[in-house]
Amino acid sequence: MNGGQPSLCGQLQQFYQGMQSRMAPADLDTLRQAETQMAAAGADQALLQPGDAAPEFSLTDQHGVAVSLADRLALGPVVLLFIRGGWCPFCTLSLRAWQDALPRLHDAGGDLLVVSPQRVDVCGLVAERDLLACSLLSDPGSAVADRYGLVVELPEVARPLYLRLGHDLPRINGTGTWRLPLSSTFVVARDGRIAMGRADLSLKQRLEPDAAIEAVRRLPAKQPALSDRHG
Repeated sequence: MNGGQPSLCGQLQQFYQGMQSRMAPADLDTLRQAETQMAAAGADQALLQPGDAAPEFSLTDQHGVAVSLADRLALGPVVLLFIRGGWCPFCTLSLRAWQDALPRLHDAGGDLLVVSPQRVDVCGLVAERDLLACSLLSDPGSAVADRYGLVVELPEVARPLYLRLGHDLPRINGTGTWRLPLSSTFVVARDGRIAMGRADLSLKQRLEPDAAIEAVRRLPAKQPALSDRHG
């Protein structure tokens, strides 16, 4: 944690408590039902584990530039942050916490890539809104998130509530489906192996940035010369 600010999970918990006071009990129960149904379906059981190879990808960032995981790993370890979208207030809190943590991550030798199912133009609006100094990548149809074992289908019980709140995911993501990634964080070492990974069904839980940064700090700063093509 930095400068005496609450932890990310503390901020999420505070926001959730405020949300409870604003939302109708029936709507809160709908969100709980959706979370329970996704957990029962094993939605958080398929993600990649430490030691697994991180699937390579190239996605377009908020500026319309192609960004590949391999190119970033050539420079140092990478934290991959998968978010549901800029419409999600819990994801917004996560983005802002990571924006605050970026200098510490860079000091540790790492970089941040944020992956969202939203269209490139929407990613641009989110990056501008939150003054992001990192790459916000558009993952159409959550294809990359799927390779990381993160994609879930929003249960039907929650869809009318999402629509009423203005979260028309088929339109926002331009896919016509209710597929979305679990909020997740991976630390990927320079050799392309996952050093740490966590996915959360709960709106109130995320891997703390400082925990991911400490994992980055423990990784080798450089790859062996034979495997470091950019050395």
